Amino acid sequence: MDRARALALEYAENQYLRTRVEGLANLPGNPYRASLQGDSTCGAFVVASNPSPMLNRVHGDQERDAGKLASLLQVCSACNPAIALIAASARIAPTLELQGQLLQRLKGWTHGQFFAPVEAIPASPACSDIESVDLSTLESFCVLHREAFNAPAAARPVTQAAFGALLDDARGHLYLIREQGVAVAGAALFIADNGVAYLGTAFTTKAARGQGYHRALIAHRLHRAVALGARSVAATALVNSQSRRNLEHGGLRLSHLQALYRAVP
Repeated sequence: MDRARALALEYAENQYLRTRVEGLANLPGNPYRASLQGDSTCGAFVVASNPSPMLNRVHGDQERDAGKLASLLQVCSACNPAIALIAASARIAPTLELQGQLLQRLKGWTHGQFFAPVEAIPASPACSDIESVDLSTLESFCVLHREAFNAPAAARPVTQAAFGALLDDARGHLYLIREQGVAVAGAALFIADNGVAYLGTAFTTKAARGQGYHRALIAHRLHRAVALGARSVAATALVNSQSRRNLEHGGLRLSHLQALYRAVP
């Protein structure tokens, strides 16, 4: 594992997620009780109204910032935030200690992190059938997202507001594919300030899976990442999944594993 590259990838993912939470925190009245600590290098972002590990995290370099990370876990304990730790192999411990604080790995939250320098990406044209989402089509994107992930009703307003916040940031981009006018697949792209283009959430309706939409969205986002000046691209997927195979078809390769942990009360 190239540790510097792994940290750059983790930074880009955290900046993508943190930007969404920052947008929630900036809404009038802060209705979802979102807050941020620290900065994009070492900090925390939490959303009290939504317990998802996607929106509640402590982040930073666990070797350099161990003391700060342990402190942030305590400061944000009411939201039970997750912390992402990186590993070179599948031998990921079920429990770890951070500055004397016991951490327990979250079941189902170990993923592969994938990476490619832009020069390793196969050339591909932009796809005219893929539309960029704006505020007028954001609802279609979010309806599709909650259908694809079967999101609970209580989480839906938060999710839509977070994606809306991403659109308000020049670094964030959302895309949709329609089939005969009906939205069938969508995906996000975020250009982090370290030059890494992070391929964010991607989804396809159950009925439309297996028709190449995910690969098309990967190819389109890779094309856009190059056009937007990114130096490299990164993405997250389960190690044994079709998503991984689709990412590898697009030129990305496994960098490392990421496991989410939470502090044991």
